[in-house]
Amino acid sequence: MRKQGLMITRVLIMLMVFTCISGPAWAEAGTSFTLAQSPERVSAGQTIEVIVNGNQLKDLYAYEVVLTYDPAIVELSKAESKLDGFFIPPKAENNRITIAFSKVGKKAGENGSIPLCTIAFKGKSEGNAAIKIASVKALDTKLAAVVYIDGLYTSKTFTDLAGYGWAKVQIEALASMGIINGTSETTFSPGANITRSDFICMLVRALKLNGTIDSNFSDIPTTAYYYQEVGIAKKLGIAMGKGDNLFMPKESISRQDMMVIISRAMKISGKQLDESAPDLSGYKDSSKVAAYAVNAAAQLIKAGIVMGSNGNINPEGTASRAETAVIMYRILNQ
Repeated sequence: MRKQGLMITRVLIMLMVFTCISGPAWAEAGTSFTLAQSPERVSAGQTIEVIVNGNQLKDLYAYEVVLTYDPAIVELSKAESKLDGFFIPPKAENNRITIAFSKVGKKAGENGSIPLCTIAFKGKSEGNAAIKIASVKALDTKLAAVVYIDGLYTSKTFTDLAGYGWAKVQIEALASMGIINGTSETTFSPGANITRSDFICMLVRALKLNGTIDSNFSDIPTTAYYYQEVGIAKKLGIAMGKGDNLFMPKESISRQDMMVIISRAMKISGKQLDESAPDLSGYKDSSKVAAYAVNAAAQLIKAGIVMGSNGNINPEGTASRAETAVIMYRILNQ
């Protein structure tokens, strides 16, 4: 009994390492994590099964998987491990599920392509459950940590993210996907205000928007790193500028202008938002939201893309680069 207790304690201590990972380490080329889902759509009362697969693994000893899903369509039923070891049943919170597993003792890690676990959901209403991998943290037998975002290895990190743990994963994920850039090769400047040009760059890249640029704002030089993205945003009618064909690329963008532009871009990209009557009455500063931004603010708040703070929306305020990265990551997971 004592031996078993010590073994379980060791496993729990090792699993706690997941929460202390400071950044991604090394990953075998080609390693990824994917989902197999059946059926794709679900109706009320129907069971939907999801298998988490590890592909081209090398020495996988433990993992933590975070899935996102639509809680209005399905609810968690059960989960089972496909591997022998210590399996922590899923923890569901809002639209996220966390699953953890570790081998026990001196066992070899898993190699090759294998199913890791199955998760069963029960349908609450008809629709697409939007079940996706948000992140995977993996350990090998030497307890070297590797982070995967959306099932893929993320290798980009920055040296100035201390104190920004709430945004670190999102920043590194977007940087690895080429959606955001740092302010240098090693820094991100997470606390700096996001500029209008950098915001447009993030949004156009995140939603993979395209358009033929036949004109641009007069203050956007053809040599600017943001020329292409701002031009696409103008062509698609996402960015209207500041009047007199000016965009003011270096200015900080207001939160309400961000919300309006995001709403337009999401509709163009096919991501649906709730079009019902806007209601911002729950916020103390709702009267400060400009008339042109009321609908967009209500839609993004209702979708969980933009969050208020201390009962305020702060529409006339600005957003930091870290806050904007979190918003972009939420858009990707819609």
